[in-house]
Amino acid sequence: MRITFVVGTGRCGSTMLSRALQAHPDVLGMNEFFTSLAAKGDGAFQDRPIDGRRFWSLLSEPALTFDAIAASAFRTAEMIYPYGEGRFRPETGVPAIAHMTLPALTADPDALHDDLAAVVPHWPTRPVADQYRALFTDLGQRLRRSVVVERSGASVAFLPALRALFPEARFVHLSRSGPHCARSMSRHAAFRTLLLRTEAVESLGLASPFDLGPEHGALLPDHLAHLVGKVDVDRVMRTPMPLAAFGKLWSHLMTRGVDEFLRLPPQRRMTLAYEDILDRPEHHLGRLAAFSGAEPHPAWLHEAAASVVRTDRPPVTDPDTLSACAPGERALERQNRLPHAGNAR
Repeated sequence: MRITFVVGTGRCGSTMLSRALQAHPDVLGMNEFFTSLAAKGDGAFQDRPIDGRRFWSLLSEPALTFDAIAASAFRTAEMIYPYGEGRFRPETGVPAIAHMTLPALTADPDALHDDLAAVVPHWPTRPVADQYRALFTDLGQRLRRSVVVERSGASVAFLPALRALFPEARFVHLSRSGPHCARSMSRHAAFRTLLLRTEAVESLGLASPFDLGPEHGALLPDHLAHLVGKVDVDRVMRTPMPLAAFGKLWSHLMTRGVDEFLRLPPQRRMTLAYEDILDRPEHHLGRLAAFSGAEPHPAWLHEAAASVVRTDRPPVTDPDTLSACAPGERALERQNRLPHAGNAR
């Protein structure tokens, strides 16, 4: 199956884009798949042989941070599992892929979970990238979808690993104005948690927020120690965080993401701006479908374009936030001056 990754900083219109892609009859939309796995710190990107039992554990064991957010008053719009009706409860643990990925594929995510649970643990030992490919193929056959598009929030951070695991894949960099992303991040429980976890790993000298484990709890100051294990989401939302801090986070993700994105061959990369989708949804969704290998059917384009809703927001004028976003904006301008295969249309 042809695989395309839509990567971005998060809060850049990617959830809107996922909904449009999920309506395409040929697209297997793996919504928030790798974010769901990476949030567990289980080594989702370690390129190693793994048997079916361990692979199923990676997919199905709970992600404590997402369980905490889902159980709180600050559940995010991306979390679409039927929490009040489904079998699983965030208080006792929801399978990692059930919060956002499976319910985007089917109206009965519990049944699809059970179908996978019956076969995946029996798969042979093989490199983890091949396990992912086998999963995509299995789901594609079950759901009669022929093109895989994976989209996760803050996934520019995964670009080096995704390039290594899937050298055949194509990549779309979805971007949005930095100050607008920062403002949206500042209101979002997962990004507020990510910002605090970034502070925590920097204080410990760790490489990534996803490296923070239970063994680090005793080493952190009180205002960060609750990030280990099941996060205190209420406390996260009460913690004062300046908007400029989210501008800095956005710039960090953007500058590193652009550097990694430009390591791809031009024929395997495409750029897409949230603002452009709002202005000409059918044109740009058609570009995305064609680049991903899906036919841009007129009926789908019409339906998908109708789902694109423009929400007018006042400009961000805080000078500290604008300054914090400036490095990321410069990186984005540098990226957009270069040729990309998917931009030829």
